[in-house]
Amino acid sequence: MATPQDEHAIPLQQVNVPVLNLEWIHSWLNPATLERLMQVWGLVRRSPLPPSSSGKAREGSRRIPTADARLLRKAGITEDASSTITGGWIIPFSVVEEKTTGSRRRWIAWPRDKNREDPYEANVPLLHISHYLSPVMAEAASCLDLKASFFQVSLPRETRHLLRCRVEDGTLVELTRLPMGYKAGPEILQIITSAIAGLTTVVRPLWAAPPSVRVDVWIDNIRIAGSKSDATLWKAQVLRNADSCHASLGEERESGATQYTFLGVQFDHTHQAVSLSDKFVRSVRAMPALKSLTIAEMEFMASRFLYAAAILGTRLCDYYFFIKAVRRRLSALNRGIVLETSPANLPPSAVGLGERLRHTIENNRKRIIKPTEKASAAVITDASLHGWGAVIIPDSGDVKIAG
Repeated sequence: MATPQDEHAIPLQQVNVPVLNLEWIHSWLNPATLERLMQVWGLVRRSPLPPSSSGKAREGSRRIPTADARLLRKAGITEDASSTITGGWIIPFSVVEEKTTGSRRRWIAWPRDKNREDPYEANVPLLHISHYLSPVMAEAASCLDLKASFFQVSLPRETRHLLRCRVEDGTLVELTRLPMGYKAGPEILQIITSAIAGLTTVVRPLWAAPPSVRVDVWIDNIRIAGSKSDATLWKAQVLRNADSCHASLGEERESGATQYTFLGVQFDHTHQAVSLSDKFVRSVRAMPALKSLTIAEMEFMASRFLYAAAILGTRLCDYYFFIKAVRRRLSALNRGIVLETSPANLPPSAVGLGERLRHTIENNRKRIIKPTEKASAAVITDASLHGWGAVIIPDSGDVKIAG
């Protein structure tokens, strides 16, 4: 989370984007996807409080800095609150992101009441990272992304009283666009982006991408892989789709590229190789030593390590006792024995294995993706007086736990 000093020194992301046309998106979707979008969109309209509790939601202490509020209002992201009684509050804050042009802050609105009360179960088809590596064997790829994607989705006027907060000077404002921070937001964006990209499982056949390309979508990022000409041609169609529904795309529009970054992975189509992005490696190097972590920090670090290992093809069997130690501490957290802020207290042997895995990740050796790799997995079982357990480690790095 950005500090008060960051809020004054680091610029806010560009949020001045027009509203996209959801009616166009609806017309492209196949019946099943349209029905799902309508179900999720119905939650956006749902009040997080019973009618009898209207106006009784508890206001948070965080307020929007005056300079940020000015930018958000100018961009049409917020407006003065209407006369409707407040039905819910957001917690506004920003986080610092590293970009090629320097650091910037991303503004987030956390709708505490709606996130707690809305009966939402995620159904977003985001796969394990190993499923996104094989397209490096294609000749090239084109990459696109939606700019300030959540802010391109307009909120119905009758729902805006559910998403309010105050500016530093006390002014009561409400959101006019879909908040980044709402738990159903990623699925809404996934469907919208998939429609623009022509994902075959989402759109009607008339709008679907041809079989000569593979299209991958991750929330608001698009990759089109295939021959250089096919990837370039379908990218042009995606641009036309975006223009039709008034969607704003990012300025970094790689077309028919053989080297690019997607989902934290550096893809090299010329050598059919993958490695970690420079940004990812820097983030691993900046992490504190394993022996000094809290349980929350340990969980974050372990998840990053497993993600990186799946990309680099690292044999996780060699680090089983590190995974086991992390699993035990998280089990204690789930049972209420320890807190997220408690020291992780990993055994020295587990710390040593974890630091060895970190060293492997920092070396970031390119991995050649082969079309004929045989699938295999290791199953490691463990038993004690308290029960039994098993860890299944496929070559893909998609670790599964039972017991």
